[in-house]
Amino acid sequence: MLKRENELRLSQDVQKRFEEAERSGSKTDWIEVATQVQLEVLREFNVAESSLHAYRCAANKHGLSLYVKYNRAREGSLKVGAPSPDVSLISLEDDGTTRLQSLIDVQKADRPLVIVAGSIS
Repeated sequence: MLKRENELRLSQDVQKRFEEAERSGSKTDWIEVATQVQLEVLREFNVAESSLHAYRCAANKHGLSLYVKYNRAREGSLKVGAPSPDVSLISLEDDGTTRLQSLIDVQKADRPLVIVAGSIS
């Protein structure tokens, strides 16, 4: 099943679905496409859709899922107390507009900087 999921995820059709889902204004995102692909695999192998969570756990446990196998994330080198790198931030204004600014520009010299980041995957 995992091999089949691999094949589907790397296919032109599914890659196009991922690309379309990530376009601005799309009503879906990549995680929904991945879920659709996994459900397709379960149906193809006559496995109940209610088994999706168990399927995902098994794939993660064995390091076989694509989002583990092809993970682009890496362990960073930042240490507590080190200066923060400058990155671009997009500020969403009350009127719906966006403003690009620098992390260094918004950092206050008299306050600690706390960065909280995460991923839904």
